[in-house]
Amino acid sequence: MPMRTIDDKRYKGISELYRKSDGSVTGYYVTYRDAEGKPVKRRVDAETKDEALHELIEIRKEIDLSKQGKTMSVPPKQPIRVERAPKAPVKKEPAAVSPLTVRSMHDCQKVISAFGKDAIVMLIDIVAFDDISILYGYETADRVVAEMESLFISTIGGFASENIFSVGGVSMDFKLYHLHADRFCLFVKTDFSHRLLDIVAGRLLEAVSAYRFAVTPECEINLNVTIGATKADSAVSLMYAEKALQEAKRLHNSYIFYDSRSVEQNGHLFNKTYEMLLDNIKEEKVTPYFQGIFDADALDKPAKFESLMRLVDKEGRILSPAGFLEKSKEYRLYTRLMLQMIDKVFAVMQRNTMHMTLNLSFVDINNPELCKHLLEKIKQTGVGGRLTVEIVESDQIRDIELVNEFIFKLKKNGVLIAIDDFGSGFSNFDNLLNLEIDYVKLDGSLISKIHDRKHRVILANMVNICHELGIKTIGEYIADVGLLRMAKSIGIDYFQGYYLHKPQSWEQTARTFGYGEVDYAS
Repeated sequence: MPMRTIDDKRYKGISELYRKSDGSVTGYYVTYRDAEGKPVKRRVDAETKDEALHELIEIRKEIDLSKQGKTMSVPPKQPIRVERAPKAPVKKEPAAVSPLTVRSMHDCQKVISAFGKDAIVMLIDIVAFDDISILYGYETADRVVAEMESLFISTIGGFASENIFSVGGVSMDFKLYHLHADRFCLFVKTDFSHRLLDIVAGRLLEAVSAYRFAVTPECEINLNVTIGATKADSAVSLMYAEKALQEAKRLHNSYIFYDSRSVEQNGHLFNKTYEMLLDNIKEEKVTPYFQGIFDADALDKPAKFESLMRLVDKEGRILSPAGFLEKSKEYRLYTRLMLQMIDKVFAVMQRNTMHMTLNLSFVDINNPELCKHLLEKIKQTGVGGRLTVEIVESDQIRDIELVNEFIFKLKKNGVLIAIDDFGSGFSNFDNLLNLEIDYVKLDGSLISKIHDRKHRVILANMVNICHELGIKTIGEYIADVGLLRMAKSIGIDYFQGYYLHKPQSWEQTARTFGYGEVDYAS
């Protein structure tokens, strides 16, 4: 029976058997080079050219693994128990690829919780997996996932042959779940140390980075994974692994182990923080503190005040943001705190005639509820002419148009705009050009080193640039008279820092500077 090659380049290496009488295809041959580099042509059990392509990819994968001494067809010297829930059989699935049960995180948690003891759990995410689907198609992406599974199983199989996990004759007992498109969960029942788990993660990372995934017959690509792992009580182990994975992604690390014992030892701190946040929200304890900002030509009293969020714990102690800000964002309670902060700052502004500064991050500006509330308060109270909105963490701005639209709405109501940490990165100069700004706060790390000539020259030039653009400058972190004198010498317009005024509640601030209060209600 005659044979012909397929013209489509995606099916390079595949030939069709066909009948002369009608041209119908009756089978497929694949061509490849074996582990020794010799050309091989053989018939494969496939009914379509896509199935033949899949067979060819699997053959090439086995050859690559055999070259590395890790051929999947060689059974490990010690038995490995791999438990998988049954799945509907896929037609002609290659034997080397063991089907995974696709489960939700909730279902997976139930399975692991039923273990009832300390469990080792590892969550593995394929980095930038969406790009594979977009660039090469969903079918290819599914094939990559199947190859990834086979690679994990063969790599773990190699551990047993090296006796890495053999403790008292007990081999590694694990389940592998494909939770969704780009995520796997490795659940290990065998008890071993966290250091040994580091070895597992390292081997898996090495195996993935060294492996070439075939996306077309002519193209092979490299992938990477991110791993979060823990050893913890089975009831919470998946949650801790998730925290580890998210932390690894945030820090751009390939692997992080979450120490559950450390979490349990300090768990009361997390619980207390959560309870404290809820208590402050429920009892409306969010307290604005105020720090003076002084005109360079009038250092006896502040020209305006920056408002700073503080919370109160059960014992009545005042807490600075370092103790709660990140946790409030993690618990998704930050917006509720910020809404209270806005209300209380405006309440203070209505009782006096001082100019105040309110800090907002890009995350705040990107929050429609918070922005709407702020604009409504400005219109209701009519204090926009005495308000400056300071955009903090300005290097995190990702959408200039969104920020400019918000600034336009504020300026329509008389609000002035400041950005912080000017000079900390090139993005600040970009913001200077693209945002309508009235003030810039010079980066505190530069101010603190102003005695050094290089830092002073840089700061002086930054001040000149701002003045040329009609923008006022604020020097913060003024901690002593020496810094103040140096900052004045290069023409900074305003100053802020502990040497001039430490943050206080408004009542304390009013007493410090002898302010009375205006009763707007009368």
